[in-house]
Amino acid sequence: MRIGVTSDIIFSQNEPFRQREGHFAQRTLMNCLLANDITPVIFPVGKPHMAHDLLETVDGLIMTGGPDVLPKYYGEEPIAQIGRTYENRDEFELALVQQAIAMKKPILAICRGLQIVNVAMGGTLYQDLGAQFKPENGSPLLQHEQKTIGYAPVHHITIDESSELAKTFGTRAFVNSFHHEAAKDVAEGLHVVARADDGTIEAMENDDLTIQCIQWHPENMWDHYEDENQLFVDFFNRVHQ
Repeated sequence: MRIGVTSDIIFSQNEPFRQREGHFAQRTLMNCLLANDITPVIFPVGKPHMAHDLLETVDGLIMTGGPDVLPKYYGEEPIAQIGRTYENRDEFELALVQQAIAMKKPILAICRGLQIVNVAMGGTLYQDLGAQFKPENGSPLLQHEQKTIGYAPVHHITIDESSELAKTFGTRAFVNSFHHEAAKDVAEGLHVVARADDGTIEAMENDDLTIQCIQWHPENMWDHYEDENQLFVDFFNRVHQ
């Protein structure tokens, strides 16, 4: 089985010149796919018209984390608290999502992946939770940009018992968190299947389960927590159907 993986960009100016703005895939995600005998196919940040040809080479697609999504793609101007954005990646991945849906290629979308899928399908985002999001029932905003090591979980989520996600985790899971943007208005065709205790959207799925979006980073946890690896295995099984 071949799974496409979207790449990120090295923006650090401390890298050797030939590596600056280089395309890369996260080591822990590559290790996860290889450990599960999946052939990874790393997609560079290509041109939008290349999406179809790249998707022809794979059976499914993992949309990975990375910079914030430019608000122009959901009809807003950037607020002061927005982080780094990268227009080329946004344009390519918006086309990639739309083409994957048209081709019925299953998608697992992680963190930024959730956000770009929601925008590609017509949804909107909170550009910054601290500035724009009001937790439910007057509860405090949870730590969504964790300060501890990446594989350590920091907050719980509650999962819809009828969802595909609940088959993996049950109705309660303990997850890590590295984001300050989040889904706001959910796109038509997606439905929320998990929330953090402050009300932040943590997972979405579509009806035929070809799309599963999660806000945390299981690729950092898969070799420490069995259910996080099972999340990937369940995705691979859906691709194989």
